[in-house]
Amino acid sequence: MKYELMLILKPMLTEDIRANVLKKIDEYVTKAGGKITKEDIWGKRHLAYIIEGNEEGYYVVYNLELDKSKVTELQNKLKFMNDILRFLLVLED
Repeated sequence: MKYELMLILKPMLTEDIRANVLKKIDEYVTKAGGKITKEDIWGKRHLAYIIEGNEEGYYVVYNLELDKSKVTELQNKLKFMNDILRFLLVLED
């Protein structure tokens, strides 16, 4: 199934740490038998409201293919990544 994953990372992360976070997400998707078909980095943007004391966030949007049975597993891994402020995983039409 095709999904879209939007992440908001903490804005003060260094480039190295941010790259490592995105690499981990790629590994999680690959280990779950899925694949990332597109990565769109939006960069720093102002948030609509303050999240954990942050007024800005670093946005990344993925299009990915993943088996429906692995979605909960991926979401649980994302929940425990401290560098992610928010994420949203939605099914594409």
